[in-house]
Amino acid sequence: MSMTGGQTYYNGLIAQGYPADQALGYTQQYYPGFTPADAAQESMPLPAPIPSQPLIQPQATPQPQIMVQPMAQTIPVQQQMANPALGGVAPVAVAPIAEKKPILTWVAVGCITIAVLLALVGQFGNSWQVQNDESIENGAGQVSLGLSDMKVDCTGVAQEQSCIQLAYVLLADDMDNAASESPPSDSIVKGPIENYCENTYSLTIALAGDNQELRSQAGDDRENCLSNDAAGGVTGITVWIAMLGLLSSAVMLTVSSIGKELPANAQRYGRPSSFIGGGLAILGAVIWLLMKYDFDGNFDNGSSFYFILFAGILAIIAGILDTFDKR
Repeated sequence: MSMTGGQTYYNGLIAQGYPADQALGYTQQYYPGFTPADAAQESMPLPAPIPSQPLIQPQATPQPQIMVQPMAQTIPVQQQMANPALGGVAPVAVAPIAEKKPILTWVAVGCITIAVLLALVGQFGNSWQVQNDESIENGAGQVSLGLSDMKVDCTGVAQEQSCIQLAYVLLADDMDNAASESPPSDSIVKGPIENYCENTYSLTIALAGDNQELRSQAGDDRENCLSNDAAGGVTGITVWIAMLGLLSSAVMLTVSSIGKELPANAQRYGRPSSFIGGGLAILGAVIWLLMKYDFDGNFDNGSSFYFILFAGILAIIAGILDTFDKR
């Protein structure tokens, strides 16, 4: 039956205009081992196709629709897609899924940059301590202290020239020579805190004479005053180290964000450096609070102190932001 059915199927393909080799190939897919009769190949006339009466074919025998359909049934889909000669298409390069951009890390770098700027302002600012309004006397200027310097602002004072003269003498390196010199015309006078402490002590001792109580009080006031200079020195060093850590953190986080590497793979330490730098900035502010002398409550914390404190908090926030960044 298979030979008769195969011959009929083969003859039907020939009648439809298929070349003999293709008709043979298609027929052998459904009727393995089929060989066409010589007479069918050489002498059988090709019947004219009748449009209104389809060719009678064995029931359930599949009719090829396109030339590649029979071959596609035995070739895996992946092979067809990868081989254009089999009717498929050339493989298309699929773009990899884009990695998430390190948005939070860039925000962290911005926070660290702002923290460094705030630390610089606080480091060189002269407003770590500011004289409160209750302690300002008539004829005296507004006094503010930095980490190592003191500033006296005589602007608007009734006796402005006398205010400038006194501030210039107390802040001078040599008080005796300054007393004989003409003071500057600028109403704002600056000088080291240490000079103010030593000159105030020398002036008080000279006025106290043999009064031991005043002399003892002058010595205590000198030590308290110099504690501000010591506090400023320790705080200044701590803040400098904090700024170096923050700058290093900004560089490391930036390199890590752009996918580059530093020697010894140092970009991995950007986040810890941010935490360490921020912690050191806050530590410097705390050290200053513990060591400073507020002149019996006559001075309040100024803007420079809060700049350093906020810089440390901002740096720690930057480290937290980088922790949540998924890059």
